[in-house]
Amino acid sequence: MSDNLSEEEQIEAFKQWWVDNGLKLVAAAVIAIGGTLSWQGWQSSQQEYAEQGSAIYSAMIDIATTETDQPLTDEQKQDINASADQLKQDFSDTGYAHLSALLKAKLAVDADELEGAASELQWVLDNDPAEEIRLLASLRLARVEAAKGNAEKALALLDGQDAGKLTSAYEEAKGDFHLSMGHLEAAYSAYQLALDTEESGNSTQLSILRLKLSQAKPVAEAEETQGES
Repeated sequence: MSDNLSEEEQIEAFKQWWVDNGLKLVAAAVIAIGGTLSWQGWQSSQQEYAEQGSAIYSAMIDIATTETDQPLTDEQKQDINASADQLKQDFSDTGYAHLSALLKAKLAVDADELEGAASELQWVLDNDPAEEIRLLASLRLARVEAAKGNAEKALALLDGQDAGKLTSAYEEAKGDFHLSMGHLEAAYSAYQLALDTEESGNSTQLSILRLKLSQAKPVAEAEETQGES
């Protein structure tokens, strides 16, 4: 693996990361988070308001998780974006709006619209999301910034955060960012921590982390040896 990835290589690697974490998986994740947010902070007098937001969000998720192996059509993408915009405008204080912006950011990345994706993710962070959503949005925004060539900014978004169950994903991202800047020892350390904190048991993910670790380790050890001589 090259010590310093070109901007084009970073963007392609990031797009592949989105492919590996496809829309249906993202939708499934936001459904799981969304289930805990449906009524949070709402009073009984706001039931109609809540039901309206829920209906819009549910319809959007139905489109995103259509049982098909085919990619979303342009019309489906437009419908998702329109629903997300409505939720952001009329239900901006709800988890539904935050989750819909995450999906809209995913579509923007698929369309090579990194600025648009960054804008959506920043909107989430600026609108008081629940902690789980804030952590996820920060991670995705960091990935977008790195793909734009802003690895230092990407690292700043993740450094110093208690990522909880996302610790492994955060550390893997840090490793990728450090590697792109030639910080090989830092990349190795981050990948090791990512491997140590990986709790999903997913064999594919564990293999990816081990591969990244093995690719960083020889160079890191060589640099240490040179420093001691």
